[in-house]
Amino acid sequence: MKHAFNFFLSTCLLIVVLSCTENRHSTSQTTPLQISDTLLFGWQDARLPEFSKSSENYISQWPVFEDLMTEVLAINQASLKTIQQRSHSLVSRMDSLAKNIPDTLNTQPIYARIVVTKTRAALVKQIANRSRLDSLAIEQAISQMNLATANLIIQINEKFEKDTQDNRVKNNEFQEKQVLKKRLYSEDTSSVSQ
Repeated sequence: MKHAFNFFLSTCLLIVVLSCTENRHSTSQTTPLQISDTLLFGWQDARLPEFSKSSENYISQWPVFEDLMTEVLAINQASLKTIQQRSHSLVSRMDSLAKNIPDTLNTQPIYARIVVTKTRAALVKQIANRSRLDSLAIEQAISQMNLATANLIIQINEKFEKDTQDNRVKNNEFQEKQVLKKRLYSEDTSSVSQ
């Protein structure tokens, strides 16, 4: 009987402790964090990589990409209100970008970078529009969005750099074949004339 009473008392005590702990956590989680409009998020001197000359031609034919870059740079050193407004536009631009990839740029590595960038844009929107705001999470989301966009630009540049190198190799091979044909032809004509 004594063991049953101790078990009952221990169980009651445990329930009381757990309910008090849950009350304390739920109370602290429902208090929204106030972020002032003077607080700015993102990189102070946000810059994205430059496009190579060969990739600039194709990017100029993809106007949604320029709009995306404008939105990415606009969420840097911006207030929470601006980020909340711009994040909707950022996600919209990413959706449009993913649907309208020019054939020349529609490669697996570029598409993968677009998917990552699109995910980062959605995270910026989600984190900036939460009821309970976390300034560190907002800062990290913007930083990751900047990085994803930079990696997308680098991937585009690498694609055109590789294409240029491949074209050089093909041209060199073609020229070597032409020289070889001329040699073979001249050897054949010299042996026939003898």
